[in-house]
Amino acid sequence: MNVTGTFAITCDHCETEHKFSPDETDFESEYSSERSMGEEIGWEWKYEFNCDNAECAKEIEIEYQVWEYPVGAYNHEIINVNGAQKTESFQYDFH
Repeated sequence: MNVTGTFAITCDHCETEHKFSPDETDFESEYSSERSMGEEIGWEWKYEFNCDNAECAKEIEIEYQVWEYPVGAYNHEIINVNGAQKTESFQYDFH
């Protein structure tokens, strides 16, 4: 899976924006199963950090999943963020 674009979140406590490039992520193939049209693959990136605003420093947790089904096709994404709100998602290329 090739990840492009920017992922951005805003801290719930202080509204500081945090942006991530694909180079800052490490999506791994965490799930795989056979279905009627072939294999389904689930990619996942988990990241925990403290807000960059020194006066805030609240903990933020990201659990980002992208599902490919059938192989080579985007199926869906699940993005769970604790301590912040998602404002922008990555784009994906499966070829």
